[in-house]
Amino acid sequence: MEIITVPIEEEVKQSYIDYAMSVIVGRAIPDVRDGLKPVQRRILYAMHDMGLYPEKPFVKSARIVGAVLGYYHPHGDQAVYEALVRMAQDFNMNYPLIIGQGNFGSVDGDPPAAMRYTEAKLSKYAVKLLEDIDKDTVDFVPNFDGSTLEPSVLPAKFPNLLCNGASGIAVGLATSIPPHNLKEVCQALIELAKNPDLSTKEIMKYIKGPDFPTGGIIENYEELIDFYEKGRGQVKIRAKAHVEKLSGGKEQIVITELPYQVNKAELIKRMAELAREGKLREISDIRDESDKEGIRIVVELKRDAEGSKVLEKLYKHTALRKNFPINFVVLVGGEPKLVGIKTLLQEFIAHRLEVILRRSKFFLSKAKERLHIVEGLLVALKNLDKVIEDIRGSSDVQSAREKLINNYKLTQAQANAVLDMKLQRLTSLERNKLEEEEKELREKIDYYTRLVEKEEERVKVLIEEMQELSKGFSSPRKSLVEAIHLEEEGSLSVLVYAKGKVSPVEEMEEGEEIVDLLEVPFTSGLFMVSNKGRVYWIAGSQALKGSLLSLKEEDEKIIGAFVRSHVDGRILLATKMGYVKKIPLVDFEYRSQGMQIIKFSQEDDQVVKLIQAPEEGDLLLFTHKGRLLRFPVSDVPPATTGSKGVQGIKVEEKDHVVGIRALGKAKYLLVITEEGGIKKISVEEVPQRGRMTKGINLLGSGRESLMDVIPLEASIELMLATKEGKVFYDRIEERDIPLSRIDQRAKKRWDLGEDRIVRVVVKG
Repeated sequence: MEIITVPIEEEVKQSYIDYAMSVIVGRAIPDVRDGLKPVQRRILYAMHDMGLYPEKPFVKSARIVGAVLGYYHPHGDQAVYEALVRMAQDFNMNYPLIIGQGNFGSVDGDPPAAMRYTEAKLSKYAVKLLEDIDKDTVDFVPNFDGSTLEPSVLPAKFPNLLCNGASGIAVGLATSIPPHNLKEVCQALIELAKNPDLSTKEIMKYIKGPDFPTGGIIENYEELIDFYEKGRGQVKIRAKAHVEKLSGGKEQIVITELPYQVNKAELIKRMAELAREGKLREISDIRDESDKEGIRIVVELKRDAEGSKVLEKLYKHTALRKNFPINFVVLVGGEPKLVGIKTLLQEFIAHRLEVILRRSKFFLSKAKERLHIVEGLLVALKNLDKVIEDIRGSSDVQSAREKLINNYKLTQAQANAVLDMKLQRLTSLERNKLEEEEKELREKIDYYTRLVEKEEERVKVLIEEMQELSKGFSSPRKSLVEAIHLEEEGSLSVLVYAKGKVSPVEEMEEGEEIVDLLEVPFTSGLFMVSNKGRVYWIAGSQALKGSLLSLKEEDEKIIGAFVRSHVDGRILLATKMGYVKKIPLVDFEYRSQGMQIIKFSQEDDQVVKLIQAPEEGDLLLFTHKGRLLRFPVSDVPPATTGSKGVQGIKVEEKDHVVGIRALGKAKYLLVITEEGGIKKISVEEVPQRGRMTKGINLLGSGRESLMDVIPLEASIELMLATKEGKVFYDRIEERDIPLSRIDQRAKKRWDLGEDRIVRVVVKG
């Protein structure tokens, strides 16, 4: 045995460097391409191996951890389980990579249940990370004992690094990447792929800043461009809170969203300590009213306390305001580097282009192999009688194969395919199928050849992938960016769809049911009300550009929307069974997850319409069969969000309410039917009655169905949506419509054929 003498300082130095690089590369710093650390990548790949896809049943977390330890990651089981748990926590990740069942911890800092109790499977986002992994898109390396292979990186169609963020502490290095909004990241990738010379400032037109899963308000938007350029800085974020007035002149502070990674229980404990120490004497009570619907911390104040000033003190002395570090340290080519956001995006684009290239080569090879076989089968079918004769005259398979190769110039692979061909393939129909397949294969070969040879073609595919990802997987922005209006002044005309989507008017989606059209200031949020009596809130201008709500129930849909700054005081809800409810806006909370604002008197009841509640005057409540009730708005008392409404119109059997309008000072009413008819009647013909009556009949004895009743003054602009998904606009001048009696039939204005109007929206 040879003994090598090495100075101790050199050995310590080299060993420390080796240890540091091992921690940096193998444990703490994510790869710029898939945004994962080795343990995370190994967990996801092990779950892929086990077939734990979203549509499959859950399995015990202990089983997953065991597979990861046994095949890929021979370290502590708790370290693996902690990594698995974090990937399932929706308060830590914008787009969780794992779907967890059981106790996976909470925002209060509660630990998860033991791995023997919890279950897990891959999420739809993880599926996008793993997509095409079996098509030679990434390199595989031997595992720790050489018994199997594992991927060195995932194909990562989903831009995980920026969307979910990352954090880690290595030896002498640390990384801290905040999470971002998927739609914004996809748009930035698309624009950068089109124009690689984009500056960081131009990129920030698409990525407004971090988007934390717990929401909150980002305060230092103007500084972010410089931080994103350098890859280092900090995000200033504060909790979302508002002051509510109570009876007796008292106020309370309601906190509905917390800064990222703030422990709610510790926060409440700190506020209680400040109150006990006398630093916040204005506080009389603190209650945690959070539930599965979202966070709600109520800080009740003493009689003379001013809520806004107390809130500022809370921001100053507690974690309601905090700084989140930006430190874009990632592995680029296996080496740790501090980079800016443009480099992060460029490296992801380069990775995806490499994946698309390798995938195209894989498919090209498969298509050529199949074409080769199909060509051989077609040769055999063309010479069918001779081929059958040659095979029947052969003594064994080998001699038959040789005859096919020699007589018809087939390769060995083609000859084997002919010999394996079933008799049913000899029909003319099967021959036509093979000819069609040959044509399709040649088209595929041309397509994949273009992808392999031309980078611009691969860029097109990348852009299509990001557009598809943005459309199918994006979610509303959770964190509001303050001062965004400095970059974007004004407002945006948006369409609200029944499925919870919001889009600019110019990007209208055909075939989707439209429920509202309104002007939304960039600095305001948008409230949307569903048929199930829930109100959802989307924060910020960027959330209005193509946002899609996650509605709680399968048959839930949005029926209307409003901007709080445009609604003074209260809103009115009308239900299918004839109930109405007036709700003060002070009761509304900023919850993107949805907040219940009405209880129904009957199980099959639902909200059909909402309007701004007038201070005085009359309401018009009308039904499908043409009944209209006019009654004073003062007959509807204000109610809290947790109560039922009061009965407005008495609904007859097989009828239901379709809408509600405020009469205002209009002299005429425009009656619109589902079939496309309209008529103008005088308001004087509609008597004022009390609630809980049937009202009058607007449609006489005809077979028409009432769609809407609109107070009409000089002129109105309408947007009409039909059952078949068509949308058209119409401007109606009051003087052009003749006055009708109530019992007269509506005259056709829009020729719809068998189609029907399902929604009328008054512009403005």
